[in-house]
Amino acid sequence: MSWLVGFLLALIGLAALSVSMQKHQRQLYGAPLPASYSKAYRRGGSAFVAGAVLWCVLLFGWGQGLVIMCGIATVGSLLVIATMTLKPSVLRFVFRQPRA
Repeated sequence: MSWLVGFLLALIGLAALSVSMQKHQRQLYGAPLPASYSKAYRRGGSAFVAGAVLWCVLLFGWGQGLVIMCGIATVGSLLVIATMTLKPSVLRFVFRQPRA
């Protein structure tokens, strides 16, 4: 059950990394976001994924932790892909933009 924390970290990170891409920004918001948002999502997403790797390695050791993280990243990326395809409004709600 402790791998669930790593899974949630990876899921948030992978979703943020997908929102940082201009192609997906057009799909979600209709136009690309400012470069500062893209950079923040990219850095935050990378930090969350790195945190998930660190969490799995600390819990299970290098050998088993990296293998578990590969499985977590695979399932997480499939969930992000399915969400982007079937229900992008969920990601639009989670990563909503502040009103100017």
